[in-house]
Formats: sequence, C-alpha cells, structure tokens
Amino acid sequence: MKTITSTEFFEISRKDAISIIRIKRNVFDFICDIELSGELLNFIKNIKGNTEIKVLLFYNDPDCVNEEQYDNFIERIKCKIDEGHQLAPNIEENDIRFREINILNRFIKALANLNLIVASGIQGSIVTPFVGLALVADFIYAQKGTKFIMAHNKYGLHPSGGLPFFLSSSLHHSMAMEFQMKEFFTAEEAYEMGLINKILPEQDFLNNLIRETEKFSNYKHSTIQQTKRLTNFSRKSLDDYFEMEARILNL
Repeated sequence: MKTITSTEFFEISRKDAISIIRIKRNVFDFICDIELSGELLNFIKNIKGNTEIKVLLFYNDPDCVNEEQYDNFIERIKCKIDEGHQLAPNIEENDIRFREINILNRFIKALANLNLIVASGIQGSIVTPFVGLALVADFIYAQKGTKFIMAHNKYGLHPSGGLPFFLSSSLHHSMAMEFQMKEFFTAEEAYEMGLINKILPEQDFLNNLIRETEKFSNYKHSTIQQTKRLTNFSRKSLDDYFEMEARILNL
C-alpha cells in the first residue's frame, strides 16, 4: 500500500485499484476549515475521471468522530440550550456551524456523484453528522461494537449530514423516525435493518475492509460506471433535500 498524502487530519493511500482515505483526528476542526477540507474534496472530485481507480474506501480511526468530539465542538461554538428544550439552541458562532454543515454536505454530494464504487468503514462511536456521511457509500461496513450516536437529540439540533434522507430512503418512514429518535443504535441493529452490509471483526479492521472491497476491482470500469449512474437515479433528489435544509436553517 502506497501513501500519497498524509496530514494531521487525514491520510490518502492506494492499493492497486483502491484509493483509501483514513480520517485520523480532530474531525470537527478539519471539516470547518475551508482550505484543509478543500484539499481532500478536490482529491475526491479529481479521481472521478481516473479509470485506474475502481473503488474509493474511506474509514475513520476509532473515536475520532465520537460524542466527546461532538461535545467539544458544540462547547466551542458556545451552544446555549433552552431550559425547556422546546427551542433550538442559540449558536453564537453561526459561521462555524454553517461552515460545518455546508462543507460536510459538499463531501456527501461529491461521494454520491462518483462513478466508481464507494465503500465506508466505521469503527468506534460515530455521531449524527458523520452517520449520514457513512450512509452515502455504496457498501457500508462496521466494526463489531460500533455505535451510531444520535447526538443531535441531546442539543435540540436537527439531524444533519443528510441522515433523514438516507434513513428514509432505506427504511419505512416510521422506522426512519424511530432510529433518529434513539439515543444510539448498534451495528447489529443497523445490520438487521439492512443499513450496513457487514459487521467486521475488531482486529485488523483496515485489512478486512480491503479484502471486502478488492473483489470489485475485477469488474470493468464501464460496468461500475453505468451501474452507479442507474442506481443513483433514486438519489437525484439529494440536492433538493440539501436546498430545503439550507432554507430551513437560513444558510
């Protein structure tokens, strides 16, 4: 496996026809930085025309997108919660909050529009905004013991990262609502409902991810491309969804 780029926040490597993005740490600092996130976003967009790459695999280091990271982010932007929990909290640093939402949405749209196989690997605990990012993938793998934390409920925030869109596309309306209203749900629950493809062992996570995805390298690029275009037809409304979110939040 060859390392292409490595920063404090992410690492890009390649193994044969698989490009691999590892999300390392300080994910909220990274996602709110236009320049740093732009470097990774440009990489994703640029591989779209590379016929040698057939799979984009992205995964997170354990607990780099957990509830502690989310809590620290909310505290940093000085979230003030209404005592009755009836109103959305006051965000003093609205520019940071809106930047986080907009940049994350750009990543989701870029991944959704790729004409190659996109796979996500989740390990540890993952909070609301990044659950949606994981669910945009064509194939979704979770390490045993992974938890999906619905952290937005704790602060009276909306479920960002396209979470309602992806859950309602995969589940009946009532189940999509139920999952969003949970404190958290497990990888086992997600697998039973068909939200993820497979639960992988705790050991040797990256190599297991590579073994799961390298089989797609045997397909011709043209087959992958046309299959993605046709299967993505049902996601044409994703842009409309994000536009509605922007109107609701006055982004």
